[in-house]
Amino acid sequence: MKIAVVAGGTGGHIYPALTLAQALKERGHELVFIGSNDRMEKDIIPEHGFEYIGLDVVTTRGSIIQKAKSLLSMILAYGKCMKLLDGFDMAIGFGNYISIPVMQAACRKGLKTIIHEQNSFVGRANRLLDKRVDLIIGSYEENRSQFKNPNIRILGNPQSSKAYGIKKDKKVIEDLGLDPKKKTVVIFMGSLGSSTVNEKLIDYFRLMDNSYQVVFSTGRSHYEDIMKRVEQTDTLKIFEHIDGINVMNNSDLLVCRAGATTLTEICALGMPAILVPSPFVPNNHQYYNGKALTDRDAAIMIEEKDLTGQLLNDTINALIHDDDRLAALSGNARKLGNPHVLDDIIEEVEKL
Repeated sequence: MKIAVVAGGTGGHIYPALTLAQALKERGHELVFIGSNDRMEKDIIPEHGFEYIGLDVVTTRGSIIQKAKSLLSMILAYGKCMKLLDGFDMAIGFGNYISIPVMQAACRKGLKTIIHEQNSFVGRANRLLDKRVDLIIGSYEENRSQFKNPNIRILGNPQSSKAYGIKKDKKVIEDLGLDPKKKTVVIFMGSLGSSTVNEKLIDYFRLMDNSYQVVFSTGRSHYEDIMKRVEQTDTLKIFEHIDGINVMNNSDLLVCRAGATTLTEICALGMPAILVPSPFVPNNHQYYNGKALTDRDAAIMIEEKDLTGQLLNDTINALIHDDDRLAALSGNARKLGNPHVLDDIIEEVEKL
């Protein structure tokens, strides 16, 4: 089959799409990506060896004038896609506004169509496409009631398949300059980090004791500032970037945002976690992602508005030396994962 894959805007949309596309490519299918000309996908996707077609589509967020510009750009992109999709058999959309004109054109041309929802709260683009596509693949049971399309499968996020094959290796902790025999907490707030959370973390670092150790990944934007304000010790190591999934897999507790891909990895690894959802995302979807885990006792959640250095210190201290509680969170998180998610999605693609 020749398949168009539409993904853009954030890594949470792009990387699951790349994981599925690579698996489909290995099975002999032809994959072409479509995305924006001015977002991160234009660089990331070609680096992974896929043909890439860029469209000029403007975000829907903003003023009335911005929304009018967005509508016009989508109409023009829709017209372009009606020609671009000649010769394709299927289109798979992973959300974000770029998927709207592409998937609408695919439906109009009679291609088989699938949308994938990574979050526990359905995004606007996928809500708009809901009843038009042939199949919806969701990541959370909550998705089932949010879509009106009866053709929905709750299979999970393709990105989680990478996590299931990772083996523990305490050398990962040694290489960070820490003691592999000591309990380890990993803290990261995404690839860019968070200036608002960092202020609370600085307070927490002053309170933490040396009965455990912490790895803090600041993100690209904040490393220099943090290094000026926080002193590294034998039990606190600070990095601009870490190999997140490998460090997580060899640690005991994670403090992180509640993005779709991160939570997918938490469930795949059975990682005990304290979630601090970003309040700056559309539809507050990180809160709902986190709630999907906390409702099942698979994670602890602290909203950013409630976060303080003292509360974080108290919460970590209550968890890090309580092996029974850590094991319970780990087991409940693992129940939400699907080790066969990639194979299951490919089966649905080929069946359709």
